[in-house]
Amino acid sequence: MSSIIRPFRDELKFLVHHSVREMLLAHWSRHLVRAPFTDEHAMAPILSQYYDSPHLDFYEEKLAGTQKRNKVRLRVYDMLYRKGTTAFLEIKHRFNDQVQKYRYQIRDFDPSIHLDPDNWHFDDPVMKNSFLTLKERYHLRASAQTYYQREAYEGVVEGDIRVTFDSNLIGLFPGERLTPGLLLNRSRHLMPETLMILEVKATKGIPGWIHQGIVRAELKQQTIPKYITAVEVLRLHELNGSGVYA
Repeated sequence: MSSIIRPFRDELKFLVHHSVREMLLAHWSRHLVRAPFTDEHAMAPILSQYYDSPHLDFYEEKLAGTQKRNKVRLRVYDMLYRKGTTAFLEIKHRFNDQVQKYRYQIRDFDPSIHLDPDNWHFDDPVMKNSFLTLKERYHLRASAQTYYQREAYEGVVEGDIRVTFDSNLIGLFPGERLTPGLLLNRSRHLMPETLMILEVKATKGIPGWIHQGIVRAELKQQTIPKYITAVEVLRLHELNGSGVYA
């Protein structure tokens, strides 16, 4: 069991071509090691169930550019929710480009909880208060899911540095099971297959070798917000409160 409250950290996000990934890793590789929950190639599947209010308040706050906003999700490093798998409930508090994360590992994970926040249980009082406050305030329910492949690294010296490349992003309806057909369904993809999302995260400032790679690749900050894009690909924002398209 692990409960983590991470301090506010800086997050830089970029859309990059696969060839740019190769160039950046050639420049950065000596500073990085593969992250936990990844295989020998630093890869891991990530399946996330997001939660939002019946009127998609989190989605609307992002579109409105609200400075202080929240995101709530359940995450597994797998292609489906399996009983007993490693699973985390996460809250992300964002203020502009800085993010604070609450992360709670679920003991004896039961896949049924991913659809119903009323089934969440906590043995950590701080985590219980944090998650249940948002659940009750927003009347949280399961919203969009996302699936993607993540290549993840951490800093060798700067232990607070995390570098990830996300590709093959797919949107799923709440409770929908990932299938080979959905993996090939271009209408569910959240971005072109030639691109990936690069994220750089740090709590103690972005080191010089990261900045050098960004300058060399002439990168400009931009991204596809995964949850927002999934909502729009699935047209969940067009549903009324009863689940019918308006």
